[in-house]
Amino acid sequence: MTDEPAIDQEVQPVDADRAIYESMSRRTRRSFLAGGAALAVAAAGFELFNRGKPIGLLRRPLRAAEDFNGLVSEYVIGETRLAPTYPAESAIINPRTNGPFGMRDDLDLGSWRLQLSGLASPQTHPAYIDDVTSWKYSYLRSAKADGPEGKIAQPPSNMVGDNNKLSGAGSVMSSEPQLPSPLPSAPGVLLTMNDVQKMPFVEQTTEFKCIEGWSEITRFGGVRFRDFIAMYPPFRNRDGSLPRYAAMTSIDGAYFCGFEMASLMHPQTLLCFQMSGRDLTPGHGAPLRLAMPLKYGYKQIKQIARISYTNTKPEDYWASLGFDWHGGL
Repeated sequence: MTDEPAIDQEVQPVDADRAIYESMSRRTRRSFLAGGAALAVAAAGFELFNRGKPIGLLRRPLRAAEDFNGLVSEYVIGETRLAPTYPAESAIINPRTNGPFGMRDDLDLGSWRLQLSGLASPQTHPAYIDDVTSWKYSYLRSAKADGPEGKIAQPPSNMVGDNNKLSGAGSVMSSEPQLPSPLPSAPGVLLTMNDVQKMPFVEQTTEFKCIEGWSEITRFGGVRFRDFIAMYPPFRNRDGSLPRYAAMTSIDGAYFCGFEMASLMHPQTLLCFQMSGRDLTPGHGAPLRLAMPLKYGYKQIKQIARISYTNTKPEDYWASLGFDWHGGL
């Protein structure tokens, strides 16, 4: 009789271990089945993802996520919020250059014209022309003999030009064929720097941000795009509204950007022809570039040659390579 409690004490742990083992076995089988099912679903999803048609080099799900992020950014920042401004003396003296895409470092700035199409009444302007793309630019003598990258030519002090004739002193017409414009021929006006500079001059010191990860406080000078719109109004829709978009291209059409009109009408969006109190250099997009402190540098197109207004969303160089079309911070 004295041994019975000892036997009971030995049997109880064995029964408890068996119960735990059976419970773990059941859970392990369920976990294995659930894990296998999850893996199968993930594999099927990955296969569908890979079969999805790319949109701008991004698969549809990633493109949808990026578009959503862009909408959130536009909602948070908005089109009326102002970027921080700084004292002019805090700006860097020699700003860093970025993105040479679509620029000609040998452009004769005296031959530059801004091709403007999609206007309300282009025929009323003295600088009207039936086809803005018919204008031919001229180039300085090729500097490529000085090195594989060519030599950056410094802009002349006088860039006012003339609406009626080509100022080609000291230059020769380029022997290279001009690339076709990505936009169709259209009636419009050809503006000189003198035409642009007749509008109120605005200078602002803001932070230029590059998507590569660097930023600089930079002093920009030029005219507000909203003043430019007032001087050269685009067509109006039937309801009286402005066109939804504007497209901008470089001289040879190799670089192009699309913008919503609301972002161009932002009070800090400038058609810029000065940086650090000096005329733009070729590396910074002489003679005319865009300054938009609420967008990354890749949207601030340089050496602008054409602006066209449209209700159709324009193509964009970097958006076609997977970047955000809006380019907002």
